[in-house]
Amino acid sequence: MQGSLRISGTLSQNYNPGTQRCIPDWKTDTATRPMIYPVIRKGVQYISASGIVNGKWLYNDVQIVFGQDNKSTNFLDGAGDPLFQVGTTTASLGGNSYQLPCLTIISNLASPTNIDLDVIGYEGSVEVAGKQMGFQCAVDVKIAQMTTQGFLGLLSPESAIITDKGQTVTIAASLYGDDGQSPATWYTKWFNAGTGTEFVAARNARSLSINEADVTDNIIIRCDFFSDSGFTNRVATAFASIDDTQDPEFLYISLNGTNSDFSGQLAPGEQCTVTMWVATMEDPTAINTQYTTFDVVLYDGQQNEITGNVPEVTIANNRATMIVPYDFIAANGYKINGIVSAS
Repeated sequence: MQGSLRISGTLSQNYNPGTQRCIPDWKTDTATRPMIYPVIRKGVQYISASGIVNGKWLYNDVQIVFGQDNKSTNFLDGAGDPLFQVGTTTASLGGNSYQLPCLTIISNLASPTNIDLDVIGYEGSVEVAGKQMGFQCAVDVKIAQMTTQGFLGLLSPESAIITDKGQTVTIAASLYGDDGQSPATWYTKWFNAGTGTEFVAARNARSLSINEADVTDNIIIRCDFFSDSGFTNRVATAFASIDDTQDPEFLYISLNGTNSDFSGQLAPGEQCTVTMWVATMEDPTAINTQYTTFDVVLYDGQQNEITGNVPEVTIANNRATMIVPYDFIAANGYKINGIVSAS
């Protein structure tokens, strides 16, 4: 059984301390509000909301409590308004429509005291062979202070899914200035972030379409935003993920910390062991021995590639391992992201 959270929109928000503005403003601009929903798969079968038992949403590992109006009562913004609203949405998976639980962010998470990574999670259980089997899935909310250049680039959807042969997914790009508005002119370059290959035909496009045939398991799309047509002044970078769930291959990435309740955050002196391997979605132990090379590209909190003193990747028994210490993360702005490619 596999589960993950999908995003309609983008889970990136910046805070401008000069104007005290959140960009994008999820409280006032309803069109930009991100919606998150779980895609749970048991073998080849997708699970609808009615098949999930005791499903609950979490914000930074704390369960979100909802009132009769389906809005959060224990998580409020500075004005006392709810941060979240729960409901259902319809998604097309494997050629069929499924009613799924969803969570919409209806106010701003960024603030003068919150300009760091947040985590939204969903957990519950599904009946497997007559027994309830628990699942957990989570996704990061990328919150940061506005960069010195004063721009924020976004891709939407930030997390997409392919469930059918021949399906095409379109990723849209948008750029915000520090006033919360889109500049009059801006330019783009699109890349396969795992290989660094540019989609040259899409240069300067405001969207990129990816076909199922171009994706094996997963592809990370990177968009670089420029203020000039000569592509010399990069002002922002954004990423989006596309999963092909009907492919037999599945890339597993396991994070294990030095403390028992590791949640993706390290304290001084701690380290995280990242383990990577390719198997099938139905069976993580069915290792595909054809995949012998694993490449990892790391990015800092400002989405810049980290090129110096990157932890070494070691490979044994078709599994790759990287040990990431706290000091490395601290030296790169106290938060990093990574892209893994297997071949």
